[in-house]
Amino acid sequence: MNPANIQKISLNIHEPDAVKNYQEIELIGEIDRDSMPGFREQMEAFLPTFQGVNLVLNLEKLQFTNSEGIGYLSDIHNRFDLQNRQLFIIKASSRIMDIFLLVGLNQIIPCYQSVEELLQNIQKK
Repeated sequence: MNPANIQKISLNIHEPDAVKNYQEIELIGEIDRDSMPGFREQMEAFLPTFQGVNLVLNLEKLQFTNSEGIGYLSDIHNRFDLQNRQLFIIKASSRIMDIFLLVGLNQIIPCYQSVEELLQNIQKK
């Protein structure tokens, strides 16, 4: 494995917003065969520390994801569902959204164009 490939994905974990009841993580780079182990490791280190209800993945800077990345996002959603928590996606590029639409991920994980749109929909429930 080329060491340069390991850092194809990075996470920018924001502080929780206690007032609006969510925490945001920006995914930056690409999720592919080489970067998936590092992505999974970073997420698995974070998830036990997550104390909130709503986790928001900001995909604005995510350039690519493969099927393994999509499967892992679905797995996180399923774990959250069992814990009465919610996973959301915001700001996915049209390229990434096309993939989500094709495989139906948007039917499982709610996707929004902005955090404002997301918050409006959370408040309606």
